This record gives sequence, C-alpha cells and structure tokens, in this order.
Amino acid sequence: MRTSTATTVVAGLGALALAGTAFAAGAAGHDRHARGRTLEFDTQLSDFFFQDFGPDGVREVTSVQDPLLSPSRGDRNVFEDVLLRHGREVGSGSGSCIVTDVDLEAGVFTLQCDLTYELPGGQLAVQGRTSNAPEKTLAVVGGTGRYVGASGEVTFTELGDGTGTLVIRLER
Repeated sequence: MRTSTATTVVAGLGALALAGTAFAAGAAGHDRHARGRTLEFDTQLSDFFFQDFGPDGVREVTSVQDPLLSPSRGDRNVFEDVLLRHGREVGSGSGSCIVTDVDLEAGVFTLQCDLTYELPGGQLAVQGRTSNAPEKTLAVVGGTGRYVGASGEVTFTELGDGTGTLVIRLER
C-alpha cells in the first residue's frame, strides 16, 4: 500500500474521534435548554492508536507515518480524547471506528463509529457510518442523566493538525 493512502485512512479515523469529542464538549457547557440549538466546539485528539488486522495477526500502529500500515476491513481506531471549550477541558470522549470498506485506488474508506462522552450530568451516545472525507456527519442517538432522550446530529470538520471544529444540532 502507498504511504499516502495509509496516511489518509489514519487521518480520517483520527478525525472521527475528534467529531465525537467536540460534540461532548458543547453539551457539557449547556443544560437542557441547549436542546433545539446549534452549538460549535473545538477538540484535541488523543495519541494515534490503530489496530491493523493482517494475514500475520493483529499489529498495533501508533504513527500515521508507519510504512507497514495497510488499512483493510475490520481494522479499527480506538481513542480517549479530551473535550475542550474555549481552550478549557470540560469532559472526555471515547470510542472506536471500524473500517468496513477500502477503495485503495480512490484512497477512500468507509467506517462505522460508536462514541460515548462523559459529561457533567450524564453521557451522550453518537454513532454512524462515515468516510475519510474531512467533513463527517454522525447521529446523536441518546444519552443518560440530563441527556436522556437526546437526538440530533453532529458535523465534524478535520483541520489536519490534530484539531477540528464541530457543529452540533440537538433536536431534543
């Protein structure tokens, strides 16, 4: 596999981690009255961690620059990120994204992501199918505590430097 394709795959997985993280940061700074509103947040990714499942077994990859990185179906990114608001830590987010399809010629891959965010007053659950494009949209599928019944969507835009922006649209 070419390094550029591997780098694209790894960057896309990292960006998904950011998407969920930023969503939680926004929710942490607001109470129930934030529902039905559009919120914007920043986030910082954790160190890169990718499990590369290959013919010789599972290999831990901790660098996007790893020349042996070879994304394929079943590989996954695992993360635990810090949530930020105005540069301050407001919570944490964790989850994983599993590679479900890879088109090496086009440099495109498909992911299924499941994220959970620990926030003051409860947790939020986010999930969905996405790709390695810089902009990703995932669904808010529920929550606990003050976030019981939460729904809506998040749109994350990867900035390419380990950070990103997130627009959160809570319906209820």
